Amino acid sequence: MRHGIAVHAAQALLLAGLLTRPSDARASGPPTREEYFRYVPLAYPRIVRQTTASEALSLYGDTADPSYRDETPRDGMDDNRFRVLQALAVRFAPILVKNTYTFPMDHKAFRDLPGGLLLNLDTWDLAKPGSVLMRSDSINFSSLGHPCPEDGAPEVALQTEQSGRDARDDCRLIALLREFHPDHPTIPRLRQDAVAAEQAPFTVMYFDFPGFNPSTWHEAYASPTPDEIARRYQGTEKVYAHPFLSEVRDAKHGLRGYELLIQYWFFYPFNAGGNNHEGDWEHVSAVISPLSAVERPLTEDEMRRILAGGWAADGPDPLVLKRTEYFFHRNSMVFDFASPNAYLPRKQWEELVDLRGEDRPGEKKLLARVRSYVWVDEKETRINTHPIGYIGADSKGLEQLLASPGPHARESHATYPLPGVFKDVGPAGSTEAVPKHFDHQEYLSDPKRPLPEDVVRYDMAERIDLVPDWERVYDLAIDDPSVRREWSWLILPLRWGYPSAASPLAGIVAHSDMGNLSITGPAFSEGWNRPAPNAGFIRYAPGELPWFFPLDVQDNFSNNLGFLNGPVAILISLPPFDFLYRVVGLPIRALVEKHEPVYTPQKQLPRRRASVEAGISIGLLDEDFAALLLNDRQLAEWGPQLLALDPTIGEQPSRFIQPVVDTAISPTLKVSFYLGDRFTSENTLLHSRSDVGIDVPLAGEETLFRLRAKLNLWEYAGSIRYNILPGGFQPYVKVGYGLTWYRLEEGNINGVGMANPNSYWIRLPGFFRNLWPNTLHLGAGLDVILVRGFFPGLRGLDGGLRAGYVLSRHELGIRDLTTPGSLEGAVSEPVHVYRNTFELLGTLSF
Repeated sequence: MRHGIAVHAAQALLLAGLLTRPSDARASGPPTREEYFRYVPLAYPRIVRQTTASEALSLYGDTADPSYRDETPRDGMDDNRFRVLQALAVRFAPILVKNTYTFPMDHKAFRDLPGGLLLNLDTWDLAKPGSVLMRSDSINFSSLGHPCPEDGAPEVALQTEQSGRDARDDCRLIALLREFHPDHPTIPRLRQDAVAAEQAPFTVMYFDFPGFNPSTWHEAYASPTPDEIARRYQGTEKVYAHPFLSEVRDAKHGLRGYELLIQYWFFYPFNAGGNNHEGDWEHVSAVISPLSAVERPLTEDEMRRILAGGWAADGPDPLVLKRTEYFFHRNSMVFDFASPNAYLPRKQWEELVDLRGEDRPGEKKLLARVRSYVWVDEKETRINTHPIGYIGADSKGLEQLLASPGPHARESHATYPLPGVFKDVGPAGSTEAVPKHFDHQEYLSDPKRPLPEDVVRYDMAERIDLVPDWERVYDLAIDDPSVRREWSWLILPLRWGYPSAASPLAGIVAHSDMGNLSITGPAFSEGWNRPAPNAGFIRYAPGELPWFFPLDVQDNFSNNLGFLNGPVAILISLPPFDFLYRVVGLPIRALVEKHEPVYTPQKQLPRRRASVEAGISIGLLDEDFAALLLNDRQLAEWGPQLLALDPTIGEQPSRFIQPVVDTAISPTLKVSFYLGDRFTSENTLLHSRSDVGIDVPLAGEETLFRLRAKLNLWEYAGSIRYNILPGGFQPYVKVGYGLTWYRLEEGNINGVGMANPNSYWIRLPGFFRNLWPNTLHLGAGLDVILVRGFFPGLRGLDGGLRAGYVLSRHELGIRDLTTPGSLEGAVSEPVHVYRNTFELLGTLSF
């Protein structure tokens, strides 16, 4: 419930931001330093340490071992251990499917561009009103790699938060590393809680990559050829593989063993999804185990044997994927190949799946997809060791309403495990869609078959940089210029891009990251050295729903429509267009649309997606409905007869006041579509036949002029319903519109059939005729689910009852009366008529 409230609050903030944000006065350039400073948090991020297990088992090699060598390359890892870990990183490297023209790339490519890569250093004084920029400086990473100190430069000249720096870039970088030492910083703000009253320096350090908003990023990185990156960045494919060890513990047994994980970190120079910011780091994790131990943690001996290279990766007991952990935005979705064991023979695996039952809709389908990921071929004869990930997604968020038509917000760079529509994942709980599809078994089973152009594989040593824990390289970076050049980016709390960018939620909360700030590096991520889920990435355990039922209005957004999404999405969510789109148009949509499933977190599963309801309605019609007998066709017949029987009727119109309108009992059918738990669209069709007539006392006689007919009434009504409570007990209110058409039939006068027993149809719908609603209504009622699993074996099909009341109002519709002169004043047409309808329906929902 709290999560749902938070999502709704975020959506409200986003909508408010979209509606009220000022026009961008600096649309031609990036925010100024003063403007970006309004957004950045006034605290340095915390770096994450190595795990206890990585340190205890000497993951990167034991520096106290006489055989330890760290020379080629010098990176804080024993050279032999490097070769083992590098081989594992290649064996389990991901294969990525692009929903975007960008891909995980080598950030060092920017270091080699003309002008180099500058680390900008802006130092602000937080003690001054509004904060004052004290100075700006930069370190050019392309010029690093020289010994330091040089020319006897005094230490004070090397401090970035002090005035005056004449030493070279290497010297300034050394000073920066010392100032931000994770354990022994020299900056007072990091070393102690108290700060000076006179001055409170705060340094924002950041790289600044080309571009500053989605359009300029596209100009900088996109090729004129559609779906390709610019030529200068081709060939820069790179992932950063970070191994770590994790202890497996429980409250009962304590330490049960260990797991070996490799995090594959992906760098992108920008993010342009539902939120915009420069620079982006994403990742997936591969959990590695021998096949024989996939259902349990590893012992210390087993782990040491693997790390020493003594376990043959492709031997009789091969190293395989135990889990793949996917991360998108603040979510983590785990493909667990050990529970149930996806490496067991299919029949045995299916028995285990049946024993689990199905806690969430579509769970068995999802487990089948999970199993397919560990097999190269459909016959399941060869094991696949490469995580399959889908990068980028089409945003379906509210920011689409401010975009012009055309592809927009596809560069979120999240890493999804499957194609499909993922609910409640993006900014403000928005939806993202992954339309690409890659059948890995079709391609990987044939080594000679080239992969599609939108698939990038990273299982090559030249496309992988092995990344140690920062503890392994900090001291080396101080002493060794080559290490400093290659690894100082891992240690410093720098931002990977200009600090802020224009984004829908930017500035709603000052000095807070609302999705518009460039991010810090991997070692400062809450996911660094932590298996999923963790404090930074909540568990995303979805149910799988059919592709053809949107769950809310935003699901109907298209990535290409921009601001047209508003009217289009609303139109196809309103009855009767929703029925035409979802039901009548389903065969066409089945042919032209991609049938990607919808994934939504278990706690957010809607109770119902659609329902069919049938029952009866009891309509109490106004007496004014008797005025239908004034239609030209029948009035011309019974009017003269009434005058012949009583010529004085026109002189005493008060006697012409006895309408007869019976209660209308109508079979009623409804088809309803649920947009979340609160809103429902209803399509209602009802039909009734009831008696309508007039009784006129004749002057001087004790007899009546008795006129009768059958009112043949049809109505289609479309309603928008708001459910006051979201559960299985739903009181509701609703408002709507509709078409009501009818005629009188079997007309008779004193029991004798009329020459024209049937009137004309009033408001009979036709092709482009009488299609505008002529009826408005208000209603309220109660909808209750009584039976879960209404039919055995059909999950999610529920039965219930619904009772409601509807007040309808419309014009009667008779025009151009040709009343015999003697009846003028005795008859008149009411302007509006009303119906009070009580309905009782049985419901079947799913």
